[in-house]
Amino acid sequence: MDETTFRARLAELGAAEPYTVDWAPGHASPEHTHDFTAFGLVLAGAFTLELPDGPCRVPAGQTFELKAGVPHREVVGTEGARVLAGRIFAR
Repeated sequence: MDETTFRARLAELGAAEPYTVDWAPGHASPEHTHDFTAFGLVLAGAFTLELPDGPCRVPAGQTFELKAGVPHREVVGTEGARVLAGRIFAR
């Protein structure tokens, strides 16, 4: 998916203003949850979402959706990752 299409989709879903996240090569977050549903488009690089059901690799050009409350970690490879992300808070 391209960035323009992704931004339009976020707007349709009522997401907050999208923002860019840059993760350095080798970044690994501790396990955590969010109080919002996260949507992302990987603009460059790749990362792996470590989820309760197993890992999910997300390379450049692919999108992901992470529901609120799901425990996860982000693990970034040697190339780093740049992600365009949007949030939807439960109403």
